[in-house]
Amino acid sequence: AYEFDYRCKQAGQLASKMRFLTAPWLGLLQEEALLRHAAHANASAQRLGAELAAVPGVQLVHQVEANAVFVELPEQAVAALHQRGWVFYTFIGSGHCRFMCSWATRDEEIEALVKAVKTVMGGLA
Repeated sequence: AYEFDYRCKQAGQLASKMRFLTAPWLGLLQEEALLRHAAHANASAQRLGAELAAVPGVQLVHQVEANAVFVELPEQAVAALHQRGWVFYTFIGSGHCRFMCSWATRDEEIEALVKAVKTVMGGLA
């Protein structure tokens, strides 16, 4: 927060009606909504990471420390998941995939993704 207004102005990001941009942030910080939402996203990622790591042939690439889950999947599995409508980021040539969780991630979505991964991986065996 130190010199935040000065840094915004120097970066050309000082809006003429800054109070309108500030109001949502005040709500996020004062009511601890930011922490509540971040905790939910992180817990969702922990669950997703644990469940994906339990699928044969799926390997966690990095320990889950926030709201991102990095796993290694065979290219055929990546293609099959994309064909089924799953959208996620892949790193070219590595087989590494990134799944993100948010404040709005629901348990049903995690269950559906894990089920899709199990189905796809089972078809490759």
